[in-house]
Amino acid sequence: MVVKGEKNSFLGGGIHFHYGADKYIALLANMPNFSKNNLNNEGRIRTILDVGCGVACFGAYLLSFNIIAMYVAPNDVHQNHIQFSLERGIPTYLGVLGMKRLPYPRWSFELAHCSRCRIDWLQRDDILLLELDRLLKPGGYFAYLSPEAYAQDEEDLKIWREMSTLVERMCWKIATKRNQTVIWVKSLTNECYEESEPGTQLLVCRSDDDPDAAWEVPMEACITPYSDHKCFLSRPLSLSYYSLFPRCNISYVLDISIYLNIHGI
Repeated sequence: MVVKGEKNSFLGGGIHFHYGADKYIALLANMPNFSKNNLNNEGRIRTILDVGCGVACFGAYLLSFNIIAMYVAPNDVHQNHIQFSLERGIPTYLGVLGMKRLPYPRWSFELAHCSRCRIDWLQRDDILLLELDRLLKPGGYFAYLSPEAYAQDEEDLKIWREMSTLVERMCWKIATKRNQTVIWVKSLTNECYEESEPGTQLLVCRSDDDPDAAWEVPMEACITPYSDHKCFLSRPLSLSYYSLFPRCNISYVLDISIYLNIHGI
């Protein structure tokens, strides 16, 4: 950031993107082989949950790709940055992670992003990663850039092993891993979870739990399975299926066969 009179100029690098946020975004798009190295991926990625705030260079650059990033600024580490983000026009709010659900219904985001966000994802029985699972759409991504993903000291390796074990139990798969960044992808169906070995399954949320309820709802360390009227199946659907379930996004219904080919399912 450079102060010029009454204005602050942001040069694109932000706090973590030494070569510019634009090049970092292109790298993220290249890792899972998105079309034309565009994170928008032909309209399939439109909403991103970015945990952490910085000075919002990531979110500001995403606007040119027709992507809206919603920032969650943890109260204990990012409270001084939130004003920069808001003044740049990027939706941001200050929150305490780990107590109550984030104020969004299920399947609100196609991608979640954490770039050295200094969040303990394994706290309170892994409750934060399970909350991400609620918020990500089936087939959604979690892009994670943190020392645990690439460092070799014992403490970071321990955290990485624990995170890897948890996301495997959540039926997420590594879509790609390169240098400092790993991108996980969420399963499209309940099939993987239902076929898990006894003793490895996570606690399923109560049948009366509403995954769309988000305002002042306590977080719980449980996983929300897809309902019986699933929108995202592991086989192509007719377009008439979309009219039966208006919550389903038709572009994702059409994307299923492409996803299956890419990931070898």
